[in-house]
Amino acid sequence: MYQGKRFGALILMGGTGTRFGSEMPKQFHNLSGKPIYKHTLETFEKSGIFDEILLVCPEKWLDHLDTPAIAGGKTRQASSYNGLKALKDVDYVMIHDAVRPLVTQEILLANADEVMRSGAVDTCIPATDTMVYTTTDTIESIPNRAHLKRGQTPQSFSYPLILQAHEQTEQTNATDDCTLAIEAGHKVTIVEGSETNIKITNTLDIYIAEQLYRLTPPPKTQATLTLKNKRFAVTGGSGEIGTAICQALTKAGATAIVLSRSTNTDLSNYDQALETFTNLGPLDGIINCTGYLTVGPLAELTQSEIETTLHSNLTSLIYACRLANIKEGGHIINLASSAYSRGRKNYAIYSGTKAAVVNFTQALALERPELQINTIAPSRTKSRMRALNFPGEDPSTLLTPDEISTEVLRLLQTPALTGSTIELKPNIAIKSQESL
Repeated sequence: MYQGKRFGALILMGGTGTRFGSEMPKQFHNLSGKPIYKHTLETFEKSGIFDEILLVCPEKWLDHLDTPAIAGGKTRQASSYNGLKALKDVDYVMIHDAVRPLVTQEILLANADEVMRSGAVDTCIPATDTMVYTTTDTIESIPNRAHLKRGQTPQSFSYPLILQAHEQTEQTNATDDCTLAIEAGHKVTIVEGSETNIKITNTLDIYIAEQLYRLTPPPKTQATLTLKNKRFAVTGGSGEIGTAICQALTKAGATAIVLSRSTNTDLSNYDQALETFTNLGPLDGIINCTGYLTVGPLAELTQSEIETTLHSNLTSLIYACRLANIKEGGHIINLASSAYSRGRKNYAIYSGTKAAVVNFTQALALERPELQINTIAPSRTKSRMRALNFPGEDPSTLLTPDEISTEVLRLLQTPALTGSTIELKPNIAIKSQESL
């Protein structure tokens, strides 16, 4: 119970896939490696507020869910009412759109605290655009936007209050529950939402949400699994980052198998890669940290430099993921770079291959749901390769290989995380240099 009161949550997921040009409803489309609704559900579950969480879903999609759910109605109002009637013995209820996956713990807590005080709460943000009122094709008035806000969800209520509002209304297609509460004569107070608490309604919103997830990495979950007696292959295992990962694995009781050119293993050669992984047999995971960078305009790069960059950063990683025999539940961790976020002058191939690694990893996570497949994208990291291409940098602004190895081990010891891109930055204020 939250502060001695029982809280229920209704997550409404009655949308269709019309705007996506898909038969699959938008809430089931993937965002950062998992269905949109699961991001929403996990945020609610982790809040510790709720005694009961119920999904309200189109009937024909109920079989796609593995959590408590009921069939919705033909309208949002009907779906909300169905959910309210299905809740059991709650004092308060929070109603949220499944397709607002970026709702924060702070918003949930603010709703919970305020609804116990006022009985009815809406989540809102200021209106920043000029708003116009029209019932035709001409402007009839322009309201003062200082008095306007944009409504989001969740909306939270005393359970008896909102149930009675539904039962007494003559409306049949209200677009939100606050409308019914106001109609029934109740005041609705406001808590502050967030510009990032966006509602995903079309494919552009998916793209925006992906970028917001990139800027706001997933919360670190507790690492609980043991690595003792497990076997992991580490490509690029003789470099500074690979060496740090191998040392951390060994310290944790695992076996680290170094794969690199220094061990006469060319994973960019398919036949050699096939022979290597056939000989290794079943693995608990593979960590791909092979990388190569040369700085200069594309027009000035030699064929050898181009091919080495492509093979080291992408080809060998793809072959390793294709050919490694990884046990069910095992891991693939691919190291990219913060350079993946946009093309960089004078290292176009490097940033291009790192963007490819991120997209490849996300796609592979969908193809291989029996594995845990994630990307780590470090910012500028202290290494010989870095020093060669960018001499004179302040080392205090760089990540260390040990910081990367710590995150690798955390991922290996964390259950049920896949399809994520985790960006790492040094634990300092980064100076005005462009990150790589």
